[in-house]
Amino acid sequence: MSKQVLMNAMDTKRMLAMLYDNLKVEESGEQVEADDNAIYGTYIDDNDVPVSLVVADRKFAAYLGGALTLMPPDTANAAAESGDFNATIMSNVREVFNILSRIYMDGSSPHLRFAEVRMNKGELTGEEQNVMNNIAARLDMRMEVPGYGAGLCSLVTL
Repeated sequence: MSKQVLMNAMDTKRMLAMLYDNLKVEESGEQVEADDNAIYGTYIDDNDVPVSLVVADRKFAAYLGGALTLMPPDTANAAAESGDFNATIMSNVREVFNILSRIYMDGSSPHLRFAEVRMNKGELTGEEQNVMNNIAARLDMRMEVPGYGAGLCSLVTL
């Protein structure tokens, strides 16, 4: 059984509503880690051990990252196509990943914090790969940013 909790898509939407007007969030059932171009965010416990991951496709990174600072949609689309994310998009992706850490916690769950971004599965450490190999709970979502597009995101935890 997972030590962390996982809230649902509606909780995620409420959490991100402060950043994105009219963000559409729904459970998707699509496991993003099947995408070779997936981007990983690592969450660690108080002992600095990875216990949870967020896995996002390029579209999620480009659209949520670009929209956060009102980057032109064409620029975000180009980044989604190429996988070439500028410093602004990556900084914004880190911020979104940091905010998503709260989806894993309630008053009874252990504390965790956002730590790292890995640009592909090959960059995962052994401990991070352990999370992927031993998933106890997951939440797969599709998020659409009006004017930009939709991307996929999976939250997984031990």
